[in-house]
Amino acid sequence: MPHHNRSVPDLTLLGWVASGDTAALRELEQRHGSSVYALAYGIVIDPGEADEVVAETFAYVWLSAARFVETASTSVATWLGDITRSRARAVLLSREWAGGWTPLERAADFTT
Repeated sequence: MPHHNRSVPDLTLLGWVASGDTAALRELEQRHGSSVYALAYGIVIDPGEADEVVAETFAYVWLSAARFVETASTSVATWLGDITRSRARAVLLSREWAGGWTPLERAADFTT
């Protein structure tokens, strides 16, 4: 198993993730977890759902790292942001489909 530290570039870590290195995934989570959470929370405005989005984001990274490494046209941080936004929007859609509007959303819905 390679030695992980902060001097290893994100793309190198992602290549190790693609090879099944869970320690590399943990390092990516340590590096980017706070910003992923902040972005997710900014969209879903719910701490529990933001945690779920973070978990889903890094699960997707685990499954898709090899494809990203092969075709990378953006930074790892940008890719993580794209995944996070996608997962957070899916949470909002599922909430809307289930009729689960939060009090804040209800207050902002001027059509009712």
